[in-house]
Amino acid sequence: MATTGQSPSAEPRGPARPRRRWLPFAIGMLIGLALGGAALLYMQARTTLQSIQQPDARRAPTPTPRSIIQRIIGGGELYPTQPPLPDALREPFTTLLIGVDTRPDPGEGVRSDTLILVRVDPVAKWAAMLSIPRDSVTSIPHLGRAKINAAYSHGYANAAALYGPGTTPEAGGAALAAEAIENFLGVKVDYTAQVDFHGFAALVDSIGGVLVDVPKPLLDAEYPTDDYGVERIYIPAGLQVLDGRHALIYARSRHASTDFDRSQRQQRVLRAVLDQVRARGLLDNIATLPQWADVLAQNVRTTLPIGQLGMINGLAGLARELHGDRVLQFSINPLDVAIDYEDGSDIYWNAADVATVVSRWRAGPQAASQRGRIQVLNGAAVAGIAGKVSSYLRGQGFVLADPGQAPQVYEHSQIIDYTGQPETRQRLASLLGIDARYIQSSPAADAPARLDRADIVLIVGQDYQPRWAGE
Repeated sequence: MATTGQSPSAEPRGPARPRRRWLPFAIGMLIGLALGGAALLYMQARTTLQSIQQPDARRAPTPTPRSIIQRIIGGGELYPTQPPLPDALREPFTTLLIGVDTRPDPGEGVRSDTLILVRVDPVAKWAAMLSIPRDSVTSIPHLGRAKINAAYSHGYANAAALYGPGTTPEAGGAALAAEAIENFLGVKVDYTAQVDFHGFAALVDSIGGVLVDVPKPLLDAEYPTDDYGVERIYIPAGLQVLDGRHALIYARSRHASTDFDRSQRQQRVLRAVLDQVRARGLLDNIATLPQWADVLAQNVRTTLPIGQLGMINGLAGLARELHGDRVLQFSINPLDVAIDYEDGSDIYWNAADVATVVSRWRAGPQAASQRGRIQVLNGAAVAGIAGKVSSYLRGQGFVLADPGQAPQVYEHSQIIDYTGQPETRQRLASLLGIDARYIQSSPAADAPARLDRADIVLIVGQDYQPRWAGE
């Protein structure tokens, strides 16, 4: 290797090199640009989300809360500083999902074709859907007794008269639908969210379609088209990737099965939408939020406070936890709820059975795997005790038959399983603290006769505890 013949120490020194004072400044500029771009995306998304949020016509307007300060952290994710969760995500809440059928001909009106009440527990990390058949008859404010899907139409057509000047038809429809649901189920509806069916198809397309496990083929030879014709639809069984149009058809088809099967398909599609949103991280990444928010803005209206991006952040965190058995499905249907009588297509459901399903829906995962109907018999010779215990158990999520009288007085309370319901039997025994000696996995020869479609009979004996009666 060629050398100069001089040692390094002998090399003449040149002028001192200037320190790279520009480097921290350049890095600061890059960080500033990145944060500025993220902030721009955030503001764009927040503006779009605020356009989706509509006032709740049932309540007087309140001042808009200050936006939550956001902090941008690497990876494009948003994390709220204070508070850690919006108030709406600190305790269980309900949201009424309304699928709106808007016809091309304005003279045909607007109706709510789908009503699903969702209960979300953001702390325990679960959600439960409850489908309400559109032909269910209930008391609707300002209208009287009518089919429950008439509430949205009436509120839509009379929004300003019912809720005051400036109320939009969509807000009026959602408000009256919520009031009708509250009357029917006896629960508070905290928020509403509505989407037009064609908008729903666009939403599904915007997330790349959905993967649905179709349990049995769907054949509808007369599915109605927008031009008032019909078309033949066939969706085979098995895992299917459905685009927006076919997801809507699968959820809405009514010729191939009952309206109650249709509600199960609707819930299946909603679970698939949640899975896809979670898989794509659409609520996590600030870079994808504005594009998806634009699709939402065109098709969705809700009273949820999503104008706060902290709310979206909280919902995104919750969505990551809602896997498998953390999303529960319930419905008002003839297998679980007796029909008192029918008048044409009008359905009058048994109020006690409706209350039982609502109790299971409210109880969440602890009642989801529970099967079997329980009848409580008074074997304690205490007036009204069977009815009081039935009410207590119904509040714990059990399905109850009408209470009755035991054939004799019993010293010890007993559980008798007539149809083999081990999970329900064991949970009932654990809740009441009944000793294993007084639990019959099958009826003994001297067991009371099984009545009123009961799977399990609970005989309340003289050892009952006051808490069983809500005391």
